[in-house]
Amino acid sequence: MHHLSLIFLSSLALAALGLSARADTRAPDAPLGPNAVVSGGEYTSGGGLSVAMEARQINGRLGLCGVWAQSDAMSIYTRNAGRQVLSKGSVALNGKVVTKNFNFLNRVRAAKNYAGAPAGCVMLEQLWRPQDAIATLEIRIPRQKVHLTANKKKGASPRVWFTRSDNSNPALFKGSLLPSKYTSFDSGNTNY
Repeated sequence: MHHLSLIFLSSLALAALGLSARADTRAPDAPLGPNAVVSGGEYTSGGGLSVAMEARQINGRLGLCGVWAQSDAMSIYTRNAGRQVLSKGSVALNGKVVTKNFNFLNRVRAAKNYAGAPAGCVMLEQLWRPQDAIATLEIRIPRQKVHLTANKKKGASPRVWFTRSDNSNPALFKGSLLPSKYTSFDSGNTNY
């Protein structure tokens, strides 16, 4: 019995500090609007990854809807790195992080404009407020190591990093800087 009361008190303390676990809920997919924020980064081996996202009201709560895309020609070191890179991202509204979960994003082909794309959506615990409609949404994906192999028997392969880009839509880059024999042409989801 003493153990259960300690767990209850710990839960209350965490909730009071605002550290309670998030329970984001997957919401139905919806077309992305024309004013989605687009951001992303690039790989040191060439090519890039873009995320387009917007905040919207879903059943009275704050919702996020978005898509992600990557360049068509990706090096073999990065062609499957997209989800890994996105797993470390976060979304902030007016500077306050509202979620660190990018698993809800749908993958689409790289495009100049993502309006109308079939966006994956998530409903957050936070109640929707009218000011959320005009809040500044910021997509944050940190610099991270994507690939590093230094196996003496097989030889060393390049270190590949993902870094933020000044380009607002890095997935439109021409692709890998490596010779074509080391790249994989990957068009992603062809539904869009």
